[in-house]
Amino acid sequence: MLYENIEARLITPNQGVEISGVDLNHLRDDQAADIKQALIDRKIIVFRDQQISPERYASFMALFGDPVVEDLELVDGNPPCVGVIHIHPNEQQKINFWHMDHSFRATPSPKLSLYAKILPDCGGDTLFASLESAYDGLSARTKDTIDGLWAIHKHTPTQNSKRRYTKEQFDKLAASEVRHPVVGYNPDNGRRFLFVNMPQYCRYIDGMAAAESEALLSKLYRHVQRPEFSLRLVWRPNTLVVWENSHCLHYPVADYFPSERKLLRVSIQGEAIKALPSAA
Repeated sequence: MLYENIEARLITPNQGVEISGVDLNHLRDDQAADIKQALIDRKIIVFRDQQISPERYASFMALFGDPVVEDLELVDGNPPCVGVIHIHPNEQQKINFWHMDHSFRATPSPKLSLYAKILPDCGGDTLFASLESAYDGLSARTKDTIDGLWAIHKHTPTQNSKRRYTKEQFDKLAASEVRHPVVGYNPDNGRRFLFVNMPQYCRYIDGMAAAESEALLSKLYRHVQRPEFSLRLVWRPNTLVVWENSHCLHYPVADYFPSERKLLRVSIQGEAIKALPSAA
């Protein structure tokens, strides 16, 4: 896939592109346009060897929407929209499963980014899976079954919950639920995507018997994890990745204990998941 103003190397046939030939401190408008299109096309975009400040990181991410104030505790004097995911030495990372951020919200973040600052000597990779590719890989019969269905999503505690919420805030979140289409529609490219998350977030299909709902969601969740729909990102210092959170799952690999790992994070203002035009 060729772009006029950036160098782009495909990571896998179905998703991911590594972009080179740009300095995010001095990004031209024509390069920015190609980068935005590459994210739509490939779901996950990767930049290597980018020496940028937290302030410039936030400014770059404004290319994709409005960065939001982080719900993680702010550290290092970073701007309010630049959070830190920091696994300290001898701390065990526990969020080691396929998931999407914020599907328990009515408006999940459409795009997320991580920027690597401290990494273990080996390990700590992140896997990403395209939900557009996963939908394309379903059988016609399964597509007919799920097009038009809606699922109920709810919050569940994770390793970062205590860092993000007071007990009162978490209890309020845990008591609420939201309804999202099982198959979403991406108006940027006209493609459908499979909107499922880990079972603790994606609880059941609205209007379906419990056993049938559990069996179908489990089947879809396993399907997304097929290697054909995923890529494995090996981090290097100053690697920056942006992905379409609402069109992807990701899996932080927790294989680097007792080493340290520190990533900066920016999230973009949430958007509602669009249903298929015939299911709206």
